[in-house]
Amino acid sequence: MRARGGRRIAFLAVAAAALAVAAALASLFDRPPVGDSVSLEVEAVPLDPGQPSRTTVGGIRYRGGLWLRSADPRFGGLSDLRVSADGRRLYAVSDCGRGFTAMLGYDAGGRLVELSDPRMVDLTGPDGGPLSVEEIDAESLCRAGATLEVGFEGRPRVWSYRLDPAFAGPARLVPAPSAVGACGQNASLEAMAALGDGRRLLVCEGRRGASDTVPAWIGKAGQWIERPYPLLFEGGWAGEPFRPTSACVLPGGDVLVLERRYPPLGARVVRLTRSSLEDAGPLEPREVARLEAPLTLDNYEGIDARRDVAGRTLVYLLSDDNNCSKPAVHGPERQRTLLLLFALEE
Repeated sequence: MRARGGRRIAFLAVAAAALAVAAALASLFDRPPVGDSVSLEVEAVPLDPGQPSRTTVGGIRYRGGLWLRSADPRFGGLSDLRVSADGRRLYAVSDCGRGFTAMLGYDAGGRLVELSDPRMVDLTGPDGGPLSVEEIDAESLCRAGATLEVGFEGRPRVWSYRLDPAFAGPARLVPAPSAVGACGQNASLEAMAALGDGRRLLVCEGRRGASDTVPAWIGKAGQWIERPYPLLFEGGWAGEPFRPTSACVLPGGDVLVLERRYPPLGARVVRLTRSSLEDAGPLEPREVARLEAPLTLDNYEGIDARRDVAGRTLVYLLSDDNNCSKPAVHGPERQRTLLLLFALEE
C-alpha cells in the first residue's frame, strides 16, 4: 500500500507541474499585444507596372511586394527595418519617434503576400518619458542580441530598446563616434549594422559642406575607425548623387547598403565584402542592382536580409512616405510605404 500510495503522490506531483506549465503558457499567449493596433490597407505591387511578369533587376529576383497605407495619422515615415530570422516578424522605426511591428505572410512559393497585426509603439527617452520634437527623427535600426538599437537625426545619437516586448524603454544610450557631428543636420545616422563581433558600421547620409564622400565608422566604444564612404554621381539632377540610407549584414558577413538618389528618384543596392571591412581607407561599394524608372520606385530608406530554409538569401526593401504626424508635415504625400522582397542571386 505504501508503494502504491507513493506512486499516486508522484503522479499527482507530475500532474500539478504539468498544470502549472500549461497555465504559464496560457498566460504567455493571453498576454496583450504590445503597442496600439493600427488599421492598414495592404495591396500587392509588381516590380515593373508596365511589365508585371518581370522578376529580375541586376543581381536580385523579385519575390513579391506590398503597398501599405492607412488613414491613421500615426502611420508612415518608416525609415528602417529589421526582419526576424524566420521572416515572420517585422520591426521598423519612423521619422515621428515610433516603433512599428507587424507579422509577415508568404505563399507556398515563398513570395511575400501578407502583412497582419500592425502596431505602433511610441519611443521613449532614457527617463522613460515621451520624446521631444527635436528627438523624434528615428532613421536607422539594427538588432543586437536582445535589443533594438535606433539611430536618430536632429540630435544625432544611438539609443537601444528591448526586443521583447518590442521597443520597450526606457532608452539606453549606446556609444557612437564623437565626430558624428560632421554629418549634415538632416543627414546623420542613416545606416547602421551590427557586424556580429560587438562592432557596428555607421554611415551618414551627408556631410557638412560639399564632398564626394560621407562619413562612415566601423568599431565600438572608444575604438572607432573612420572609413569615408564614396558617393556615386550618376544620373542625378544638378549633380545629386546616390546617398546611403540603410545597411544590413548578410549571412556570410558581407554588408548590403541601400542608396537613394533624388531627383530623379532611384535606388541602388551595393555590397561591401567582409574582408574589405577590415582594411583602411575609403569603403568600396560594388553595385548589386539599380532600381530606376519604369520599376516600382519610392523613397527607399530601409534594407534587411535573412536566409530562408531553402538556403536563399532574401532581401527586404522599405520606403518612407514622409507622412506621419509631426510638425512641418503638410498633409497627405504622393509617396508610398512599400515593402518589397527579393532573392539575392549568389
